[in-house]
Amino acid sequence: MVIRKYWLIRICIAVIAITVLILLLNYYKIIEVSMGVSTTDKVIVIDPGHGGFDPGKLGSNGRKNEKDINLDISLYLKAYLEQNDFVVIMTREKDEDLYTEDGSNRKMKTIDLTNRKKIVLDMKPDVFISIHANSFQESKYYGAQTFYPKNNEEGMKLANIIQQEFMNIVDPDNKRVPLENDTVYIIKGLDIPTVLIECGFLSNPEEERKLNDPQYQQKIAWSIYVGLEKYFKTFVQE
Repeated sequence: MVIRKYWLIRICIAVIAITVLILLLNYYKIIEVSMGVSTTDKVIVIDPGHGGFDPGKLGSNGRKNEKDINLDISLYLKAYLEQNDFVVIMTREKDEDLYTEDGSNRKMKTIDLTNRKKIVLDMKPDVFISIHANSFQESKYYGAQTFYPKNNEEGMKLANIIQQEFMNIVDPDNKRVPLENDTVYIIKGLDIPTVLIECGFLSNPEEERKLNDPQYQQKIAWSIYVGLEKYFKTFVQE
C-alpha cells in the first residue's frame, strides 16, 4: 500500500512538472511574439564606408580610423540581422577596397564607390544601409545622425525611425534630426529605402573614445537593427 502511494505521488509530481514546462514554453513563445522576433527573409545590403587604401577620417592617439569603426559596427549589425532571419549582403567584410585598377587616389576612390553602388543596384535589396563616422573642424559637435536620398520617402521613414532609436538606446540628449542628402554618391538617386548613417563624430574626443569601444559599437548597431525591425513592421506589407 505504501509503495503504491509512493508511485502515485511520483506520477502526480511528474504530471505537474510537465504541465509547468508546457506553460513556461507557451509563456516564452508569447514573449517572443510580443517582442516582434523577426521571421523575415528581407534582404539588407550593408556598406561599411571606406576601407583598404581609404582610411576615411583618421583616428587620434593610436585609435582606430573610420574605416575600421565602420566595419566593426557593420559586422555587429550583420550578426543581429542574421540572427533574426534577415539576408545580409556586405560590400566588404574585411579591410579592403573595391577598386579594380591602379591610378590616382581620386580615381581609385571613384572606382571603389562605383563598384559598391553596383552591388546595391544589382542586388535590389529591401533596404540599403551605409555606415560612416563624422568629423568636423570644431570638436564640440557630437551625436549619431541619419541621412536619406532626395525624394526617397521610404528612406526618410527609415531614417526617422533609426534616429529615434539612437535617442532611445544610445543617447537621449541626441537632438539631431534626419536630413535629406543629394550629394553623397553612394546613396544619390537610389529609389530603394536607403539610409546613410554617421555614427558619431571622431573629431569629438569623448565620442571618438566611445566609437572605439566594442560595447558602444554594439549599442549603435542594435539601435539600427531595432529601427529596421520597426520600419518593416510599421510600413512594409508582407
